[in-house]
Amino acid sequence: MQNCCRVEEVTMSESIQSRTYDLIEELRADIDFALEDVITEIVRELPEHYFQRVRRKDQLVHLKALLALSFCKLQEELMFRSSDGVHTAVIARQNYSGQLASILKRLPTDRILTGAKIFTARSHDFIIDLFEFEPVDGEFSDNFPMGEIPEEVAIAKVALVTDQPHEVIREFISHYSPTSQILDYPDDISEHFFAAQEVQKNDRPSIRVLDRNGSDRIKLTVASRKIKTRQLVLLVAEYLGLHELDIENAFLNDLKFEQGARIAIASFELTAAAEGSLDTHHQAIAKLLAANIGKAG
Repeated sequence: MQNCCRVEEVTMSESIQSRTYDLIEELRADIDFALEDVITEIVRELPEHYFQRVRRKDQLVHLKALLALSFCKLQEELMFRSSDGVHTAVIARQNYSGQLASILKRLPTDRILTGAKIFTARSHDFIIDLFEFEPVDGEFSDNFPMGEIPEEVAIAKVALVTDQPHEVIREFISHYSPTSQILDYPDDISEHFFAAQEVQKNDRPSIRVLDRNGSDRIKLTVASRKIKTRQLVLLVAEYLGLHELDIENAFLNDLKFEQGARIAIASFELTAAAEGSLDTHHQAIAKLLAANIGKAG
């Protein structure tokens, strides 16, 4: 009887191995046939600043998710949360007006949202949305570089645009999250500096519109204090989606000051076609934010 059982176990084991091998070979042949074309399409469609702002190891994770969605022809949104709860990524093979607002409503609520990087494919066929939350103890465990550009070089560029002393710009940069990589984007720092100044001077939200020369994009920068970052982005994203102003890319920074004071700054890249209508919506967005200042979000 024992010998009979052993024969059956060996036969079953060989059968499993054979079936596994056959499936692996069939899947490998099927995937290998389309793999290069799919990867080429994804890389071609991603905006250039995705590769500048996202670490290579994270790019590979995102690529695997997009490959899975492509091969399985899935339209669902995949959400990944890091083990420490600091990072959450949302990846989807779909893109629609109001999508960012919808995603924000489903993000974890146990942490303060401190940063976001929103990327849309040039073809609008997929999105990669990355969100950063404050660590439990408020401190990051790793010593993150704030960018590849040397700090003094970035400060000099911002000081030239803003006409401010280097010491003032250095102090302003110190309020960014250590993972922001903001040093690589002195133009953004300049816009944020002007917006923050307006907020502090006028004690009300700041809304700035920048027409990028030679580009088909318009940048809308919104800054406010006395409102949570999540609520700021949600309100503006909902408004833009309601009025069918498509968000191509977006970036969020939460600036921390003394005694727990914060200024939330969100930049939205819109198509140039939206430029004429932004003047109409400027005051409406300002009133919307003003009405929600101080409310929980």
